[in-house]
Amino acid sequence: MAEELHVVKTGTPGLDEMFAINGFRRNMSVLVSGEPGAGKSIVAMQYIYNGARLYGEGGVLVTSEQSIEKVREIGKSLGMDFQQFEESGLVTIMKIPIAMGAEMTPDSLLNAIKDPSVQRIAIDSLTPFEFLAPSEKEFRVKILSFVETVAKHDVTMLVTAEKKKTDFESVEFSAEDFLFDGLILMGRLRSAAGFERVLSIIKMRGTAHSEELRPIKITNTGLVVENIE
Repeated sequence: MAEELHVVKTGTPGLDEMFAINGFRRNMSVLVSGEPGAGKSIVAMQYIYNGARLYGEGGVLVTSEQSIEKVREIGKSLGMDFQQFEESGLVTIMKIPIAMGAEMTPDSLLNAIKDPSVQRIAIDSLTPFEFLAPSEKEFRVKILSFVETVAKHDVTMLVTAEKKKTDFESVEFSAEDFLFDGLILMGRLRSAAGFERVLSIIKMRGTAHSEELRPIKITNTGLVVENIE
């Protein structure tokens, strides 16, 4: 008997359609990497918010840079009212205080991963933890250990990270890029009118995917991945 395929949809308009199975395989860990201002945080927020709103899946949104109040404020400005799902217990927004030297995986986050009501976790962003790690090797070991822990508990994770240089023609990969099941690259390209936000799926284990460079639009209702005309 064939193994049943469990698909987790991102909830970002236009993104799921870029995958042959219309989303991620369950238990995947996906890295969304790119330059500042590319829209990575919005993708992470939509992953948790739309997971609750559209699919009834419990999620944890972890912020390492913004306050919880700021995340709620930004979400509401983009049409995402997290508070209604926080009150129902379907969504938890968690702050890891980087300025106080917090661990990447505090007990509160590990307990959330083990909670059977949680199907999704988004971490925005991974980059500050790199600055706290004693060495690059130890940082990567911690990432790998965390990814393996998440996979054991039937949770699908999306993580954002900064990439200093986003050149879609010759991508310079970081060592941590190889530790995740999927890698989505976001950035900006120069256009006649200035710059255009774009997105590309670099890899995604377990499913075929589009290799096109797709334009992105950020509106007052969130981020949309557009088709190429």
